[in-house]
Amino acid sequence: MEKWGRNFRDCLNWEIGNGKDIKFWEDQWVGNEQLKTKFPRLFSLSVEKDISLARSGFWANNGWEWFMAWKRSLFD
Repeated sequence: MEKWGRNFRDCLNWEIGNGKDIKFWEDQWVGNEQLKTKFPRLFSLSVEKDISLARSGFWANNGWEWFMAWKRSLFD
């Protein structure tokens, strides 16, 4: 059985190169399942369903900062 973290962030601790050719939601770059399948509610709220991993964030302060656009605030 594949072990997933309790939340979305726990599932994303990978080194994958520059990420330009990896589709964030569509490709199987984390485990054996697409993120859109593993997190269908987040996928449904995503404004950019065809975004590449490289465009989903940026490096700042020695860490990755996610830059995802949502249809509404996630923590209302």
